[in-house]
Amino acid sequence: MSEETKPAPAVDVPAILAEVEASLEAKKAQGLYDPAEVRRVEEEAVAFNYVEDEPAALMKMHQARLVELWDPLPWGVSTHRAGAAARLILWAKKIIFKLSAFPRSVWFARQSSFNDEVVKLVKVLLPVINNLRSRMPRVEKRLDDVDALEQELARMSPRFESVLAQMTRLVERQAQAAPAAEATAREVARLRFQSRGEAYLRFENAHRGAREMIKQRQAVYLPYFAQSVSPGAPLVDLGCGRGEFLEAAREAGLAARGVELNPQMVELCRKQGLEVVQAEALEYLRGLEDATLGGVLMAQLIEHLTHDELSELVSLASAKLKPGGWLIAETVNPACLTTFSGAFYLDLSHTKPIHPEAARFLWQWAGLREVDVLMLSPYPPEYLLQGLPGEGPLVEAFNHNVRRLNELLYGPQDYAVVGRK
Repeated sequence: MSEETKPAPAVDVPAILAEVEASLEAKKAQGLYDPAEVRRVEEEAVAFNYVEDEPAALMKMHQARLVELWDPLPWGVSTHRAGAAARLILWAKKIIFKLSAFPRSVWFARQSSFNDEVVKLVKVLLPVINNLRSRMPRVEKRLDDVDALEQELARMSPRFESVLAQMTRLVERQAQAAPAAEATAREVARLRFQSRGEAYLRFENAHRGAREMIKQRQAVYLPYFAQSVSPGAPLVDLGCGRGEFLEAAREAGLAARGVELNPQMVELCRKQGLEVVQAEALEYLRGLEDATLGGVLMAQLIEHLTHDELSELVSLASAKLKPGGWLIAETVNPACLTTFSGAFYLDLSHTKPIHPEAARFLWQWAGLREVDVLMLSPYPPEYLLQGLPGEGPLVEAFNHNVRRLNELLYGPQDYAVVGRK
């Protein structure tokens, strides 16, 4: 076989590349290459090539750059000038170089320590980042599992509703088939009601205000009832609570009785010699003959009722009044916005606020006349927002806005709607 036909020897490309890479690393270690140029080439390689663990590669590259940039360079003394002037300048530089040796050593030592800590920090962060990257697939899988579980719960929700409906019907049939169970349920309900009654009395004592203060506030209604209450036509206080108005009426010589559902409050009123019936307001009115009452007061009651209950209560009360009798209801004023951060939502038994104009409409719809709204319980002056002194368009505009805010935020906290049959 001739020389021309002999096959070329096999070339081990990986071995050659490894040899070249080892040679380059050796020359880099000897300082034969400019560090800035080496760094630039490595950055270009990272940017151009796909790197399987890119954050780790970038971190390593920035670590090398930190070492390069922050490593203090040694000072040298030289000059590019020539002649006698050059020797004089060089001599001055050497003197300055020797005099600055100590502070330079201190600065370089601190800078080297700082650089060392930065590099160590990067070395610590690198495995942490790699660890987090290794956990990401598991976290993503768990998130997918959570999404799948939520979708499954959404699909099962209608089944839950169906099961609950079946359970409700089963309990109802059980109560109908077992009178003893129904009696037990009534007893449990009674005990819960009694427990809540005691709790609500304590709540009133803590947040309603002193009895004497409430009695003075409710005395504003006495002149209305003094016109209409006559023998045989008593005044009724529905939801009389602790009996403040009943006590004020007795002191004014008016015949009045209370109706209260809370047994603890009924007992408290009776201990004070007040006439109180334990009953629910609607049931009490349903049991009366029409045109038998001289007046009806409902103080802080209507906000506890539903729409249907309120409508029926107003209509019933109007029907039970004698001609000339007054129907008065006091409640929280929702037109004063700060009542929602205080009185209204403070009481857990409140159902909905009643706007003054809505109450006025209900009184008129029930056929009452001389309907009016009394604004009560104003804020003390120190609560109000203060305007600016002086005159001028800006001052007047500012004070106008302050007045509007005071009306919205610090208006009357309660109101009473009054109407006559």
